[in-house]
Amino acid sequence: MKILVFISKLHGGGAERVASILLNHLCKQHNVTAAVFDDRKSYTIDERVKIVNISAGAKIRPYQLNRIVKCRKAIKTLKPDLIISFMVDLNRFVIIANLCTNIKLIVSEHITLQTKQSLIRKITRHILYKLATKVTLLTKSDYNHAKWLNNKVIINNPLDMEISSNHLMRETNIIAIGPQNRWNGKGFDLLIQAWSKIATSHPDWKLQFVGANNDNYIYDFAKSYGLENQIVFLGWTNEIDKVLQTKSIYVLSSRREGFPCSLIEAMSQGCACVAFDCKTGPNEIITDGKSGLLARNGDINDLASKLQLLIEDETLRKKLSAGAMEEVKRLDKELIMKQWDELIRLTINS
Repeated sequence: MKILVFISKLHGGGAERVASILLNHLCKQHNVTAAVFDDRKSYTIDERVKIVNISAGAKIRPYQLNRIVKCRKAIKTLKPDLIISFMVDLNRFVIIANLCTNIKLIVSEHITLQTKQSLIRKITRHILYKLATKVTLLTKSDYNHAKWLNNKVIINNPLDMEISSNHLMRETNIIAIGPQNRWNGKGFDLLIQAWSKIATSHPDWKLQFVGANNDNYIYDFAKSYGLENQIVFLGWTNEIDKVLQTKSIYVLSSRREGFPCSLIEAMSQGCACVAFDCKTGPNEIITDGKSGLLARNGDINDLASKLQLLIEDETLRKKLSAGAMEEVKRLDKELIMKQWDELIRLTINS
C-alpha cells in the first residue's frame, strides 16, 4: 500500500516523535512517503521512508493557499492509497487539498480539544474533521468531549523506550522537560514559583530543565526569585533516557497537554513523577498515589507540597518509581502500533 504522511517537520516535539515512530513502523510493510515543510530531523528515520520537502519551489500568497496547493500537488503526484496527517494546523490544509480525490484520510490530533482555541481551529475540528475518514484523539476525555464527531478513535502516544533496569543511586535532582520558548504552556513559571517555596529548605536539591535554551525569560524569572544556584538548564539532548535514569523526580507543570510523551518516558525510566492534573493527559497516565502524584491543576502550593513530600520520603519515591514502570507497559510502542495497523485496515475497508 502507498501511504503518504503529512507533518510540518520531524524535529523536536511529541507529535513529531510519534510521527517518526509510525513512519518507521509502516515502512516495514508499506511504501511510505513523508511530506514535510522543513526537512530537518531530530529523530532517526528508516531509510525506507522517502522524505519529500514540499515547501520547495515558488511560494504562493497567502500562506494558507500556499500550504493547500503544496499538499494538493503532493497528493496528485504521489497518488497514495491512504493519507495520514498530523497536527491541527496542518490537518485543515490537507483535508481541503484532499477534497474530491476519494483517497481515505486519517487526521491525527496531538493537542487537547478542551482548551481555548482560535476560530480557525474551531472550524477545523467542528466542520472540516467531519470530512476525514477517521480522526485520532489522544485521550478518553477528548473522545467524550468531541460529541460532534462520529469518525473518532482513541490512540495514545506510544512509549519508545525500553523500561529501565538501571537501579543505580539517583541524584538529588528534580527534572522538567520542554523548550524554554514554550514556557507558558509548560507552566515553567508556575513550577519556579512552587520551587521557590521549598528550595531553601532543601539546599542539596536542584531543579533541572532539559530542552532548547532559546528563550531567556525562564532564567530571568528564576533569578528574580533568587533561585539561580538551585536551577540548572541542561539544554537539548538526544539521550533523554540516560538523563532520566539518573534523576529522582520528574515534574510536569503544564497548563495544558495532549498525552505528554515526556511523562511516560520519565515513568519508564523510574523517576518518581508529579504532575498538575491539567485538562487532559496526566490523569489517564498516572494512577494517583500508585504510579505518581497528581497536584491540583494550577495550584502552586499543592505542587510545592507534593514535591516536598517526594524529596523527604525516599520510600515513597521508590514505590512510585516501581508503580510507574509497571503502569507504562500498556503504552508499549508495539501495542500502540498494532492499534494503528488495525485503524489503517478499518479505514481502507470503510
